[in-house]
Amino acid sequence: MKPVMEVSGISKSFGGLKAVQSVDLSASAGKILSIIGPNGAGKTTLFNCLTGIYRPDTGSIFLEGREITGTQPHEVCRLGIARTFQNIRLFGEMTALENVMVGHFHHDEISLWHILSHSPAHRILCGRNKEAASALLARVGLEGAGDLPAQSLAYGLQKRLEIARALATQPKILLLDEPGAGMNPQELGGLIDLIGRLKKDGLAIVLIEHHMQVVMEISDDILVLDHGEQIARGIPRDIRNNPRVIEAYLGKSSSAGQ
Repeated sequence: MKPVMEVSGISKSFGGLKAVQSVDLSASAGKILSIIGPNGAGKTTLFNCLTGIYRPDTGSIFLEGREITGTQPHEVCRLGIARTFQNIRLFGEMTALENVMVGHFHHDEISLWHILSHSPAHRILCGRNKEAASALLARVGLEGAGDLPAQSLAYGLQKRLEIARALATQPKILLLDEPGAGMNPQELGGLIDLIGRLKKDGLAIVLIEHHMQVVMEISDDILVLDHGEQIARGIPRDIRNNPRVIEAYLGKSSSAGQ
């Protein structure tokens, strides 16, 4: 099966700092690619290149065979790439349901006149989006939370809400930036289950994560970055036992039991 996304030779520098250097990756439907590495390894910079926030200095990004290198972020999203952020970026005073509906409206093609006049077409569309948003809240385990302000939800639930909002854009590939950050063990278990279900649904997933429990349990493939360079790629077993990875990131004492 042809990958949903193929990336070749992506590099990005800021002045004299080479944040990402000649990175290659591919992501396929129903598979999870995890990107790991120490702080400052270039993981989020890579995500920012993939989603149009940064334009790469060199390299190419293809989505379903179409080159999208340098495409603006809103268009990247419309084409089928959605992401979450390490630091939650919800609309805090809006309800959980409204946050997810924002993602649905990204794909709606309706004139400003219809919106301002609250035309029948706009009301029908809002009704459909509300139903779809409610279904997504249930899908991520937030049944009954639709009317609650996003900022009132527990931290782990806000993470789930951000995933629901990303799913509302109808992505072909989902980029998750540290979804397990700040979660307790029980929340991490729920996160593993949720991501696993999204994988079974056929979604291509690229994951940045520091929790090795999560990475090793759910990844089909792992890419390791260090100082912007790709130092290893392989299945979890091979990455866990790779001496260069242990030295750069996992720590010599952590190869056992993770």
